[in-house]
Amino acid sequence: MIGYHLDNVRQALYKHTSILLSDRHIISTMNSLSEDFIQLVDLPDELILIIMNKVKPKVLLLCSIITIGNNRLEKLALDMCHSIDLTFDYFQSPNQFIIPRFYTHVMPCIINNIQSLTLSIQHIPNMITFVERYCNGTLPNLTYLKIIIGRQNSMTGTPYTLDIPKTRLESSVFQVEVNKKLVPKNGWIPMSNAARTLSKFLCSLSVPSIVSFELEDDCILTNIFNDDDLFFPESIHLTHIRITLFKFEHCICLLNQLGLQLCSFVVNVMFVSASDAGIFSKIKSLLNSKETPKHFIDGFDLDKDIISYMPHLCQFHFHIRSILPNASHVEIDTIRQTFMKQQQPVDCAIDYFNNNHGQCQIYSLPFIGTRLDFVSNRFPLFDTNKTFSMVTKLLLFDDIQPFESAFFESVSRTLPHLKTLDIMNELEQQEKIETTTNNLEFTHLTTLILFDIHLDYAEQLLCRSHLPSLIELAIDSNILLKIIAQDQQQAKGNCSRIGTLLTSHPFYHSIDTLRNFFPRDSYVPHPKE
Repeated sequence: MIGYHLDNVRQALYKHTSILLSDRHIISTMNSLSEDFIQLVDLPDELILIIMNKVKPKVLLLCSIITIGNNRLEKLALDMCHSIDLTFDYFQSPNQFIIPRFYTHVMPCIINNIQSLTLSIQHIPNMITFVERYCNGTLPNLTYLKIIIGRQNSMTGTPYTLDIPKTRLESSVFQVEVNKKLVPKNGWIPMSNAARTLSKFLCSLSVPSIVSFELEDDCILTNIFNDDDLFFPESIHLTHIRITLFKFEHCICLLNQLGLQLCSFVVNVMFVSASDAGIFSKIKSLLNSKETPKHFIDGFDLDKDIISYMPHLCQFHFHIRSILPNASHVEIDTIRQTFMKQQQPVDCAIDYFNNNHGQCQIYSLPFIGTRLDFVSNRFPLFDTNKTFSMVTKLLLFDDIQPFESAFFESVSRTLPHLKTLDIMNELEQQEKIETTTNNLEFTHLTTLILFDIHLDYAEQLLCRSHLPSLIELAIDSNILLKIIAQDQQQAKGNCSRIGTLLTSHPFYHSIDTLRNFFPRDSYVPHPKE
């Protein structure tokens, strides 16, 4: 039997719940049970289920109950096994110790119960081994699968996004230098052992009942297909996919295999190059464009190449950013007029930069995306309709004019959920605010990227803003040294919780300087070190 002191029962009932029960109510419910010591099995099912629902993570409960020899408690626990979340097992997690028991004692008992599974990449090798050993490579009743990168702050559980060394994935810099840095790239997974393992898992796992698959947006796959160019073979019920791919060619292959059965397809494609000309023609029944357009993508392109091939399409949410070198000037109303036949509201933004590139962003309304790339001072970010209020990732770029202090004030008000901010602007601010007060606050900002910037932006955000959630910083090495030399208290406070620090150049002779300003072990050695 499992014994619980009265204090433990009270804690389990109170923790993470808005239902407050008085000691008198608890004791009266227990009737004749001892006031000092009770047995969990003596409680009614209703009270046991309340306690079980408050135990987090759920896997901790399962490892404590299943196979202990009590059929009643085990039956109650098994009824809670339809959804399994293993993402609590991040680096330095206090619950890492229960994972071996979970795979050896719990999984064999619940394999047929699991309908929803959420796991981090680091669990994939163990999951492959288990499924091949116990289930002939099949998860028979799984309908929902989500995979995340899985690296989190050990103190807060906040996910990291910049660097992934502790999950055995090769790390990479945040930008790809294509067309003068007009193509962003997050934590994409190269064809390392981890990437091959993930590809093997997705392509060989037999999940005949799967309906929905979701891959964390920051997890960018370079390859997802097996030797037969199949993704989730024999998954005839798969209708919902959310995935981020590095190559557009893989998007085409995915549509060729599963396009006719999909009801929801959310895909981010990180790179489409001129060498992909003619690739649209590979889509057998969805697209019919024969070449890469030499103009900004507009409403005519969507009608001709996508919508006309989807007669049963009910909703079409999109955000497309097209980039052209030496782009000819186009009036924004010309782009808007191409959407006259659209049944839903649409808007667009056009920009031309000093690096001889132009870009056009077209997007459906309401805007459902959470990411905006290469936003300049001329982008309608601060419209009165709060169109982009749900954006969590923002990349700012402007080589024509600087981002002034007032611009960042508007960002903090307009984007209350912002988590990642990447700035690329080497122009000095012209309207500086000479103050050391915390006049700005980015409450949820966890990741700040300051590689290609003027010193003003580092001072604006690190020295004159309050960043209570900041755990990742990528910054130009010389600018970082200047910030440290200022020895500003606000900057120290903002950097006190950082778990990942990336710099543009090696810090061969300045490690001690970093250690006096940042938490121990936060610095990730530069690849050239």
